[in-house]
Amino acid sequence: MKNSIILILTLAFIGFLSCNNSGTESKSDTNEDLYFTFSIDGKEVSIPPEEVSTSYNTALKKPVFKVFAGEYGKINLLLATTEDVTKPSSTPSGSKNFDDEITQGSVSLQNYPEKNYTSNSFNTNFPASSIPVPDAIVITESKRFGDTHRIITGKINVKVFGGDATNDPKLKDHVIVGEFRVKHEFSDVKF
Repeated sequence: MKNSIILILTLAFIGFLSCNNSGTESKSDTNEDLYFTFSIDGKEVSIPPEEVSTSYNTALKKPVFKVFAGEYGKINLLLATTEDVTKPSSTPSGSKNFDDEITQGSVSLQNYPEKNYTSNSFNTNFPASSIPVPDAIVITESKRFGDTHRIITGKINVKVFGGDATNDPKLKDHVIVGEFRVKHEFSDVKF
């Protein structure tokens, strides 16, 4: 009987600890659950979490959150959004009112189809890419992780433009569709 009571109390204590761990890191908040995957015209690309970095710049007219996914010199994707990433949001790509700062979202595909080729979703030199496209970058979830970090989950659905050179078949438009879950430290921002 005494052993049964000890066993029940031990299990109850373990259950209490597992339900009351809001201030600790759980397996679902570690790098094992972070990801950055996307397709380029249907071709799947997966970027390992250790090759994903983020930044948050508050010095512009609107704060800009950026995600850099991919290793330098290889296929990589850059996302930029000016929406509040502490909650779900939707960012269009493109703007007819370009004022030398990002006022909308932007996606840049780099080193595809080979090194030194770049396609952008927003470029005022090309009329098609200055038309705002809704829901280019969608933040579906943003949750606090510790005192200064957030886990940000989202989707990408955008067309990037290769340019207008007709003599280079590698310069062409691409459709980017993807999902991500990244961790960012907002070291100078309080939420």
